[in-house]
Amino acid sequence: MHNMIKKVVLFLLTITLTLGANAQIKDGLEKRHKKRSSGSPFSKSDRVNAIYSNTYSQYRPFGWHASAGLTYMYGHTPEDNNTNFNLTPSGLPGYYLEGGLAHLFKKRHKALHYFDYGLGVKHYGGMEKYTDSIGEAIRGTFNYGSAFARIDLHSAWQLSKWNWIDQSIGFNLDYRIYGGNIDPDYFSPAPTDFQEKLVAQLHYTIGWGYKPRDGFFIIPTIQTPILTLLTFRDYDPGTRWFSSKYQPIIFTVKMGVLFPKKGCPKVFSKDAKRQSEQFQNR
Repeated sequence: MHNMIKKVVLFLLTITLTLGANAQIKDGLEKRHKKRSSGSPFSKSDRVNAIYSNTYSQYRPFGWHASAGLTYMYGHTPEDNNTNFNLTPSGLPGYYLEGGLAHLFKKRHKALHYFDYGLGVKHYGGMEKYTDSIGEAIRGTFNYGSAFARIDLHSAWQLSKWNWIDQSIGFNLDYRIYGGNIDPDYFSPAPTDFQEKLVAQLHYTIGWGYKPRDGFFIIPTIQTPILTLLTFRDYDPGTRWFSSKYQPIIFTVKMGVLFPKKGCPKVFSKDAKRQSEQFQNR
């Protein structure tokens, strides 16, 4: 009987110690999780976010944006392999202008944080050089401009109170409005193919975001198409011209400004600057 009591007491003591240890471990894991969550770029406990905080910001999650930049086409020609001639495509610089609206999500999401859309115009240019078997070379050039509409869904990874990595997948619809004439003085020995006036594409954009003050954003970006629709021929999203293909690359600087909440100052006012400094220092 005495041994039985000892075994029962020992068993209960073991259970008690085990439960206590498990409780401590669980408590430690919960504290660690809360600590990590508090340091998460878009955690609920983080008052100041690089993108937006609906609770603490003086501005609405809605505003306008404008972008300006340069375009360039990286050329490549698979058609001149194993031939007695050489085709060398290269890009020419162009311009990019856009304006539109942005909508930030009030509730924080793990992957998606805002979307924006806009209208604009962009200019592309390129050149193809044909060198024959005796070393003589001729060049053909092209230039054209397109009006476009664009929409992007963005994911932001916060680096600090004022900086983040901005990535997006988007859709653009382009229509050529000027240029694009065929060079009459150039002849390519390989089959030619010229891009249609109407182009629909999926594109990828990556940038580095900077917030000088609450409600004001500056985002340098790089954009390139990843799939061309409507006139789909293969997996190469490049622009076809002469006997070569050209991968468009767009370098832009985007500036975004949010609209103030009722009773709050505009972004560029003196009161907004003072309140922004207080907001950023929380």
